[in-house]
Amino acid sequence: MKIKREYSIALVVLGSLGLLIFGINFLKGIDLLERRNVYHAVYGDVSGVTGSSPVFYRGLKVGQVIRTQLMPDGSGRIVVSFQIDNDDLKVPRDSKVEIYSADLFSRALQIIPGMSKDLASKGDTLVGDAQLSLTDAVGEQIDPLKRKAEHMLANVDSVLSGLNRVLNDSAIGDIDASFSSIRSTLETFNATSRRLDAMIAVESQAVHSTLENLRKVSENLVAYNTHIASILQNMDTLSGTLSGAEVKQMVADLNASSAKLKGLMEGLEAGQGSLGQLMKNDTLYANLEAATHELDLLLEDMRLNPNRYVHFSLFGKKDKQPKLSDSDIDRIAKALREANKP
Repeated sequence: MKIKREYSIALVVLGSLGLLIFGINFLKGIDLLERRNVYHAVYGDVSGVTGSSPVFYRGLKVGQVIRTQLMPDGSGRIVVSFQIDNDDLKVPRDSKVEIYSADLFSRALQIIPGMSKDLASKGDTLVGDAQLSLTDAVGEQIDPLKRKAEHMLANVDSVLSGLNRVLNDSAIGDIDASFSSIRSTLETFNATSRRLDAMIAVESQAVHSTLENLRKVSENLVAYNTHIASILQNMDTLSGTLSGAEVKQMVADLNASSAKLKGLMEGLEAGQGSLGQLMKNDTLYANLEAATHELDLLLEDMRLNPNRYVHFSLFGKKDKQPKLSDSDIDRIAKALREANKP
């Protein structure tokens, strides 16, 4: 029996539709030939969740979303259906299915296991929950700051308005003059500080030496404290002794002797007496100097010409040629100088 052409076309169209549906679901990760563990969760907002969003269990991908649709009761809530590909995963009945940000741009579902011993069956509806997206979280942090900034800007605007009313031309001129005076004062302080720094740098070694000397003096005073106390005690005793009558008489005698000694020194200074003449008149010194020189010449001549003064010979005859001594040479040179003078 021949199949009609219309039936053939219908079968081809149905087969193509089946292959198209299978291919689309396969691209989504849904295998229509496998047995599926489908669960549901209800949310108020499923922003970022698509028909192929992954489902994770403790970081492991165990399934994916297969469908999102509105609830038929008109509440506006959304039912998200997802399948779990791993048959070994046991989901407690009180588990939560939370929407969270898998990365910066995409959202995913994660199963947070509960503590119940009863397991969820296929087709059960689990508790849905949702974390804020990164954009919403940032917005929640920024919104209070934005409101505070707006409030602060309003306050700043009011303060600036008040300042504009207070700061007229005269007040601004006074403020400029005040700042100029303050700047001049600070420049003076700065110059003074530089001069002080330079002076301290130059005199630092002297200051250090002075402080070191003071430290040594202080150490010596501490070391000789006992001796100083003894000296002071002796001085106190001596002071008590000096206050006696005998000491007064001795001081008077010392004063008289000092006056006499002063008179004697004044007489010597004036050239009175033999000692004064000796101190003031240099004639004696000149004579002594000349006599000493003549004596030296005589001794030199006696050493060189002893025959002039002593005649003694055992053998031979006397040397009749006298030798010239240094004294003879000096006298001859002196006589020549005198003769050559004009």
